[in-house]
Amino acid sequence: MADTPRNPLLNPVLRFTKEPKPEGVSGGGKSAKGIKTERLAGQRRVLAAQFVALAAEAAQRPRFDGRVVLYAAMFDDSLAPTWTPSDLFQPTRDARLVAPYRLGYLVEVAANRLAAFAYLVQRSGLAKDQVDISRIESVRFFADDDTAGASSLDAIWQAAPETETGRAFVVWLMPLRGRDAAEQLIQVFAALRDNTIAPPAPLLGAIAAELDANVPAVMRRSLRAAAAGGDRFNVAVREYRLRRRARTTVIVPTPAALQQLVASGTVFRIEPVQPISSTSPGEGREPDRPLPADMASLPIVGVVDGGMSATSYRHAEAWRAPPLIRDRAADRLHGNRVTSLVVQGHDWNNNLTLPPLYCQVGTVQAVARQDARAFVDPQDFIVYLDSVMAANPDTRVWNFSLNQRQPCQLDSVSPLGHDIAVLARKHSVLPVISIGNKPGSLLQPPADCEAAVTVGGRLHGDNGAPAGECPVSLCGPGPASMLKPDLSHFSHVRALGGALIAGSSFSTALTSPLAAHTMQRLREGSPDLVKALLLHNADGQGFDPSLGFGTPAVTSLPWECRSGFVTLQWKAALRPGAAFYWDLPIPPSLRHSGKLRGMGCLTAILNPHPMVTDYAGPNYFSVRLATALQYQRGRTPKGASKFHNLLGSLDTEKITEQEARTIDHKWSPVRHHRSDFQSVSFDAETLRVYARVYARDLYLYGYTGADEVPEMEAVFVLSLGSGEEDDDVYNELRVQLGAFVETAVIDSDIVIDNQGD
Repeated sequence: MADTPRNPLLNPVLRFTKEPKPEGVSGGGKSAKGIKTERLAGQRRVLAAQFVALAAEAAQRPRFDGRVVLYAAMFDDSLAPTWTPSDLFQPTRDARLVAPYRLGYLVEVAANRLAAFAYLVQRSGLAKDQVDISRIESVRFFADDDTAGASSLDAIWQAAPETETGRAFVVWLMPLRGRDAAEQLIQVFAALRDNTIAPPAPLLGAIAAELDANVPAVMRRSLRAAAAGGDRFNVAVREYRLRRRARTTVIVPTPAALQQLVASGTVFRIEPVQPISSTSPGEGREPDRPLPADMASLPIVGVVDGGMSATSYRHAEAWRAPPLIRDRAADRLHGNRVTSLVVQGHDWNNNLTLPPLYCQVGTVQAVARQDARAFVDPQDFIVYLDSVMAANPDTRVWNFSLNQRQPCQLDSVSPLGHDIAVLARKHSVLPVISIGNKPGSLLQPPADCEAAVTVGGRLHGDNGAPAGECPVSLCGPGPASMLKPDLSHFSHVRALGGALIAGSSFSTALTSPLAAHTMQRLREGSPDLVKALLLHNADGQGFDPSLGFGTPAVTSLPWECRSGFVTLQWKAALRPGAAFYWDLPIPPSLRHSGKLRGMGCLTAILNPHPMVTDYAGPNYFSVRLATALQYQRGRTPKGASKFHNLLGSLDTEKITEQEARTIDHKWSPVRHHRSDFQSVSFDAETLRVYARVYARDLYLYGYTGADEVPEMEAVFVLSLGSGEEDDDVYNELRVQLGAFVETAVIDSDIVIDNQGD
């Protein structure tokens, strides 16, 4: 049996209650300094010629209210939000940006103004126009090939699942902003229904008709309302009229009809519908281990899988949803195994370093066997999950040991990943999602869900401790600068049946109980805070595309402080346009010999909603968070105090946007900085935590300035220690902070005395 040392909970994580000090910051903007003078003249000629050619060709292109859609590609050194070409393409010129796309932007422009743009780029003397002209590399029409992305139409036709009347695709309507243009697009799209495309049959209607009194009333009402929501096309049209964006599933009967749909110009993006599946190895016996008598007091994990039929786990089942997949097609073998690991994974694997954490489960039978050929529309899957989550508000952690068998595109977030993130934010729950298994090279949807803890596989050593990379599990990173997987866990384990099985499904099932117990132990637990504590407690020294930030430690659980360390957690509401600071006294143990020495870790997670859009490709996130732990030393040329990062990222202002995205994952909502520091000279008696939110692509949300962006929620977890277990950093900082700190944990045995020892 593995040695899993456990100590009494003596030092719980502390909640920091001090309000930050905001300081206004001067915004940037375009000026003559931003003109790339060395290429301005050349780009005037290039763009003018391209606009002339576009004007001549416009009559043959799809138009809506006389408007066409262009793709303006930017130079690599001009991808930062500062250089968005909103001054050249503005409504007063019958043009406007509609969405980020690839390495540039989609532009909606009146076809009869294209010739005028040719003259404008040649002659404009306005500095802001010249900035844009010198930074736009090329302009062209949005083409049919763009709709299918990197694939051909033939390839996506072959990849789409077959139904009785054709093949199933997900389509995004072209995000036109003009009202009249949008109405004309709706008319053209609706006309395609006669012979070209059709909506899928409503799957939820059959489920809603079979609901009985045993199903909770909230779930019955929600499922019946979804089933009665109307024709799928009409739902998409209503959403498009409201938001100028909509996505829906369509059935296309022939390759020729697919070509006709794309040529209509109504579609911005099209993908084959991808089945949701699990990995199902071998048969086996049911376990005979007894479960705790007080299961009803334990946290509940919603298990979205193939269902659960093992009678030995009925005692652990807190609730059961009406099945989305019929029993004959459901992957119950996989569901049973995942359930057994969620309930008692440490019992099944008592040779591994796993904390003894039992859980209850809520059963959601929503995954079919791979050989069952059961078609489930992902949009129906999401509506179904919405109802189930609404009916079970006490279930705060949801296990998704499932994937779609296709690699995530690094330049766009998957529809399923986005939709689960929207549900997670709506219901304040934490999804724990598997990264997927080989064959393949990149993570699979919905592992690119920003709100989730994505889990990859990891081997174990002879002593039962975490070891190297798993040969079965896929790896990251994710799209839109996301650092995925977030965590890794044991992937070669035993579960129901007793046989050795492998896969990221099982790593995920071992992670969910830890997340659920962390949520239950926190006084003001939130999904982002639980995620931050799990990442903060992981054993990695930085992000690794195979292992994420590592595996959660067992010597101290996420709600505990390690010996020789103190951990603070807090949350804040931040707006763009200001920098926020929290001052912290320096514990005596960290400043021996007059210099700072020790180690620290700062983890922060920004909730980016509502400033996300699945239409924005690599610009999925329209806000980002910068944060650092800083110390004071020296003076600026103007005599102000000078601050340096003790824990923090590189200076992204000194590198290109593309480098900042690649090297520093600049737009990731997760910031995680860990470092040792030795013999650091400092001037003041305090450290400070810095945080600032930046915004981009405001036109996507109808905003004209950063002051219109709503407050964005962020959580922070900070640990500091000297590296010496005998140093009482915990009580030193607790006493120094006094009334600004309290225990973050629900535990009647803990007493925090802020009056000192």
